[in-house]
Amino acid sequence: MLFDSDAAPKAHDLQHAPAVRETRFETQVEVVVLDAQGIVRIYPKSNVDIDVDEAREVIRRMAQTFGRVRRPTLVDVTALRSISRDARRFFAGPEPVEVVSASAMVVASPLAKAIGNFFIGLNKTSSPTRLFASEGDALEWLRGFLP
Repeated sequence: MLFDSDAAPKAHDLQHAPAVRETRFETQVEVVVLDAQGIVRIYPKSNVDIDVDEAREVIRRMAQTFGRVRRPTLVDVTALRSISRDARRFFAGPEPVEVVSASAMVVASPLAKAIGNFFIGLNKTSSPTRLFASEGDALEWLRGFLP
């Protein structure tokens, strides 16, 4: 299995979905899914570190696999150990905007929320970015950015 069942898209999230075929790919540290609604979901594997090379790889693979369509993107950072400063700068820069219309980060702890707010505040992201405590709330917000 590519990712654990807690990270998998939930059936109730897909009930009003337009007919889009789910597509996915996996990198060394992440599982990336384009769900049936057209939302990209990124699930880092447990306890991994993301560096700038991995950040570049996931954006390159998104463009290659899903096309150069700007899509809302959910990033579940609940299992992530760390993300390098250079990777954070890359994600906040102009390259991801080619494939990401908005980003919702799902965090699980007050520390993760503080780190996420710090990231957003320092890196002035190129597309709308918000933190959420639940995947459901994040998906609801992201639906407003569907093409």
